[in-house]
Amino acid sequence: MQVVERRIEIRVPLEPTRRDWPTLLGELTRQLDDGRIYDRDLPGLSRALQPVLEAYRWRARRTGARDVR
Repeated sequence: MQVVERRIEIRVPLEPTRRDWPTLLGELTRQLDDGRIYDRDLPGLSRALQPVLEAYRWRARRTGARDVR
């Protein structure tokens, strides 16, 4: 019997920082525009985006930031 050790790298995604969000949202926009997000995935995406918009609007009202339309 021979014991073999090998190192395996597992990539762990980092949490996005505040500076990452504009780029990530831009990429989401591009994928929606060019059809890389399937129609069947739109309801789930809508459910995920709704709380984001609500949180943004809540914060914008308190800080004077522009609202999104």
